Amino acid sequence: MLPIGNPISGRPIVYFIGLSAKPNCEHLSIQTNTGNIVEQIIDGLPDITSIKTNLVKKPPLDESGILRYPTLSEMERGWDDLYKDVTRATPNLLVTLGLQVSYFLRTQLDIQPAKPQLPADFSPRTYLSQAGPNLLSVHHPSFVFIYRRKYINEYINSVINSISSLVLR
Repeated sequence: MLPIGNPISGRPIVYFIGLSAKPNCEHLSIQTNTGNIVEQIIDGLPDITSIKTNLVKKPPLDESGILRYPTLSEMERGWDDLYKDVTRATPNLLVTLGLQVSYFLRTQLDIQPAKPQLPADFSPRTYLSQAGPNLLSVHHPSFVFIYRRKYINEYINSVINSISSLVLR
């Protein structure tokens, strides 16, 4: 289990965790669609301290230099690094972006359900019903951007409301 809570700053700390880094970008950079949406969520949470990171810190590239999905061993190595970071920071909440990251972290932390059912309507109630101890699983922002673009504002508001209800009680 992770040491969670009691941030030194007095403000809740929330980690936003994506799957893998992109070449030549900061983690969850606002130059990306995902990073831009995450930044809008953070802007809606002025009373938290946020940390943006990825499970896999080094961009996984194929032989041609094209970004690919990380392997299980790359995610396991990434978990070792993430675990050390989280142990030092003692965040109040981990927000996993997408089912792949969510499933991997829930499995590592033995949180059930390991594969949460994310709401089709982006309902905070459903997000919260699937939340584990100090872990919130949400849709990947790129999924929303690509397949549910007209619902981006609902998604952003739902994630803000879900985080707020978990850490700003």
